[in-house]
Amino acid sequence: MKTPKFANNQPWRVWLFVIGLNILAFIGVFFLKLKGIDLYAFRGGS
Repeated sequence: MKTPKFANNQPWRVWLFVIGLNILAFIGVFFLKLKGIDLYAFRGGS
């Protein structure tokens, strides 16, 4: 299986921003779980 090749002209700041947002989202999920807020309650459904 080949690894995808990234364009050399793609700025590393974009990747840093995306990875930073993902880390921030995971921290937010764990923080809300610690506070007792259930994120799945907002989905709706039966």
